[in-house]
Amino acid sequence: MNALTGQYEVKVDGKGRLRLPTDLLRQIPEETNSKYVINKGLDNCLRLYPITQWNTITDEMNKKLNWFQSKEREFLRYFYQAASQVDLDSNDRVLIPKRLTDAVGIKDEVVILAFGDVIEIWNSEVYYSSVAKEPENFAQMADEIWAKLNNNK
Repeated sequence: MNALTGQYEVKVDGKGRLRLPTDLLRQIPEETNSKYVINKGLDNCLRLYPITQWNTITDEMNKKLNWFQSKEREFLRYFYQAASQVDLDSNDRVLIPKRLTDAVGIKDEVVILAFGDVIEIWNSEVYYSSVAKEPENFAQMADEIWAKLNNNK
């Protein structure tokens, strides 16, 4: 999948349906843009995975993680417990399960943030009060991270 990019403000209807922006859908290969898995993400947001990406991630975890290791078993259980397959309807909407909207406080407005191969769905208030603010040490973070990336080449 090509690198995704964009920030989108979207409404969630009373039934918990979220319309994916046309610009975002254009970035997802057509053969994979109708089936998704939605799951609780990190940092109090949701993550939406095109089904092919979900399958790649789960294949990788199945190959590399060991159910006989308690920490890995606990991680796998927690990771999978909220995951739900969702289909894009004819109006380009996905239905977000209520347990997920409740888990991250989604009500009627969300921000979708797409970067790399990630699609995050944020409660608007949470996003704009914490995530959208540039960290005070962003320049220092950038220096350290770019140095790390450049050292790996």
